[in-house]
Amino acid sequence: MLTIKNAQLVDANGSYQADIQLKDGKIFAIGQDLTGGEEINAKGLVCMPAFVEPHAHFRDPGFPQKEDLESGSRSALQGGYGTVHLMANTKPTVDNPETYHYIMNKANELGLINILQTYAVTKGLEGEEFVDLETLPESVTTLSEDGHGLFNNKATYELFERVKEKDLLLMIHEEDKELSEIDYRLAEDVHTMRDVYFSGKTGARIHFCHVSTVDALEAIAHGKEKGYPVTMEVAPHHIYLKDLDYKVHPPIRAQEDVNALVQGILDGTVDCIATDHAPHTAEDKEKGSPGLIGLETAFGVTYHVLVEQYGQDLSLVSQLMSQRPAEILNLNKGLLQVGYDADLVLVDLNESTTYDTFASRSNNTPFINQTFPTKIMKTIVNGQVKFER
Repeated sequence: MLTIKNAQLVDANGSYQADIQLKDGKIFAIGQDLTGGEEINAKGLVCMPAFVEPHAHFRDPGFPQKEDLESGSRSALQGGYGTVHLMANTKPTVDNPETYHYIMNKANELGLINILQTYAVTKGLEGEEFVDLETLPESVTTLSEDGHGLFNNKATYELFERVKEKDLLLMIHEEDKELSEIDYRLAEDVHTMRDVYFSGKTGARIHFCHVSTVDALEAIAHGKEKGYPVTMEVAPHHIYLKDLDYKVHPPIRAQEDVNALVQGILDGTVDCIATDHAPHTAEDKEKGSPGLIGLETAFGVTYHVLVEQYGQDLSLVSQLMSQRPAEILNLNKGLLQVGYDADLVLVDLNESTTYDTFASRSNNTPFINQTFPTKIMKTIVNGQVKFER
């Protein structure tokens, strides 16, 4: 048993002072003057549900020089994350049970964070032959061709029908590769509009990854108004940075897009924050590999934008980084309630963090050497302290 005393508890439902007690990997009790087991005096700290990352790349198997499951997990813990949902662009690709089970077994052996693994839509992420959905491991609940837009209209529509039939969640990187040669904005917008419509027609559950433009946001908002089963994420870098020549897909956009995405958060269109954590070596980054690491910087950047710049409650940050991604992934996490999984993070709001060293093996981020508010002090996963500063 672990008892956290004197903390300010904050989740999507609000904020209050109380003790919280953890037992057998679950939240066992919340109240005043709780005692028992190991005790942590968290006076002056905020206790929140650990963050849930719906979209990250750990490069294992295939590219351990960039990241592996251990370094990625430690990066997540240092950023306050207890759960990370991984994309399929490893080598070999996660398009077969063997690779899937390799990742899940290794994650279990490490015992650091909760790892979820998506499955590729097509073999080798080559956009030609669909994976065999009849042989999916039982624990697979999501598909994604992340990094690659989906294909022609007929094949995409048929995929949506299969996704609906199998009750899976399809996570989409929206990009028409032919249009990318003309305009990245057009490439994202056209596919987003099409796939919102297809979701409505088929009933397939679609999650739009790293939405970055005002028109894509408006298309998804329209789908939500119509009652389509669509959800969406935005990245911290897309709600803060503007007009920056730092290679990431989708690109850093303009001020109008930043404003629209933040407004989408405030009006409830945006469901969650996702980092698209994409580690690269310095050499690969110099050669033009797109992406940035984000797990260790996400909370500080998001807090700065929403709480400091826009005056929002910390409860909104918890909703975006814990409750809603947990709901989308169908997890018993993301709220401070008895019976929920005991994944927590202790945060000091009166301290700041300079992002000059990382637990990740990579340091490709435009936030390097910058200072943002808040400091992650402890991350607790399944009732056990896995990181403490």
